[in-house]
Amino acid sequence: MVETTEATQLCRAASTVVYPALEFDIKPCGSYTREDFLTVLSRVAFEQEFANTAGKTCQLDDGDSVDVTSTARNGLAKSLFYHLRNLETDAIAGQFAGVRDDLFEILRKQRLLPDCVDVAIDLYQWRFYGDADTDHVLITYPDQGTNRTYCFATICIVAPGTRFTLDVLALEANGFREKREAVRSLLETAREYASIRHVSLDRGFYQIHVVPELEQLGVDYIIRARLSNGMKARLSAGAETVIDDYLMQRKRESTASAAVTVFAVPHRSTEDEHVWFVTNLDLEPEAARAYAAAFRRRWGIETSYRQIGDFLPRTSSPTFSVRLFYFLFAVSMYNLWILANVLVSGGVIPEKPPISTRVFREFIVVTDYG
Repeated sequence: MVETTEATQLCRAASTVVYPALEFDIKPCGSYTREDFLTVLSRVAFEQEFANTAGKTCQLDDGDSVDVTSTARNGLAKSLFYHLRNLETDAIAGQFAGVRDDLFEILRKQRLLPDCVDVAIDLYQWRFYGDADTDHVLITYPDQGTNRTYCFATICIVAPGTRFTLDVLALEANGFREKREAVRSLLETAREYASIRHVSLDRGFYQIHVVPELEQLGVDYIIRARLSNGMKARLSAGAETVIDDYLMQRKRESTASAAVTVFAVPHRSTEDEHVWFVTNLDLEPEAARAYAAAFRRRWGIETSYRQIGDFLPRTSSPTFSVRLFYFLFAVSMYNLWILANVLVSGGVIPEKPPISTRVFREFIVVTDYG
């Protein structure tokens, strides 16, 4: 059982990793303070409110006179957006890189970071309902009433209990070049914090140009494959497991090829279907099934995405710097929530974390931001 006092202290201690690092380039003559902005930011993130509503609510909490019926944009929210819009994206990334550095320094000092980790790279789609020509907005598959999205590539540790997000990179296009470069950048950053055993990638990264990048980086990889006729031909009647040499090829412009191992194991729930992968690992049938089971653990990243969403502010803003700041803030809060659970559990988080995201947000809200 976790005592309320202990959980509160750990959550408040975790908050001190992120809040002091955030700067908004506020001028000395500004109408609002850094603490005002942090309070609104917490409100939009933890209560899933739009900034306009959060600005009014925060000012009411402070006893300020607010016309709650006004349709004009709230002054506090307007000022926050003004400052976020004027931040350079490199400056935003730098602030949150500092938060990540401090987090992993705590993990190293507490000896809570495994010597070698499995990681997963995936794409977070933050759906957008505005103009398709908006900066950094990509066209993708329709979902939630739109085919437009901001897309963030992430790399996460997939070990149970330590599912920290190691890095985030915003994609500016859907092409193979962007994904190839994202894979390299994410893995290079992740290696600054942990030794990597295997990297798992979903079908969005099943591209011929990604494989040579992984080979050059010298990492063992497993990529969920899209079934092709060439793969299907390797599946004999009644076969349970397939392991074979395979040549990935691109015959269109920017032709390329890569020699890999393809393997398939029976689908867990659909009879007479198989799940296909490509890898650079040497495999026997038993190992293939084990690696397929290990790949399923990468779905922890999907769970982490849902939990990152618990800290992601609501906004309709088309300004990329606002979106980037909000998303990196949500990822930082998610990481700190994991940290609080690691600490309160003595280093091993049970299947159900003792501190929920809801409770964590409640404890963070009352923290002194100064």
